[in-house]
Amino acid sequence: MPSYGYQNAPRIVLADPIIGLVITVAILGVLRSAIRQVGARLMDAVDPDLVTQATAAIASVDGVLDVRELRIRWIGHTLRAEADIDVDPALNLTAAHDIAHHAEAHLLTDVSRLTAATVHTSPAGAHP
Repeated sequence: MPSYGYQNAPRIVLADPIIGLVITVAILGVLRSAIRQVGARLMDAVDPDLVTQATAAIASVDGVLDVRELRIRWIGHTLRAEADIDVDPALNLTAAHDIAHHAEAHLLTDVSRLTAATVHTSPAGAHP
């Protein structure tokens, strides 16, 4: 039976299982990352930097005194936001409504993948 030159190279015999282990470790690393991302999506997790960006977009609108609450969640492959902002209690309903629309427009232009936003206005100091 021909030996094909392997009798003098015992290290080559170990190459196959070593490469197999390296590939297994790589696959497990990719699997771990994928499971973490899918789990986060299932729990509606959003990158904290995205929340900071959205808060800054709302706070930049004239008339917004405070961003009381902001929720961003994944719906399919897009994001949806809900915000509650404080405005001057002396404003009339139309002015408060206009501020809410401006805040919504800022959100939609400043936050990528955000396709819809609902902004609720509250008079400053109305909620503890």
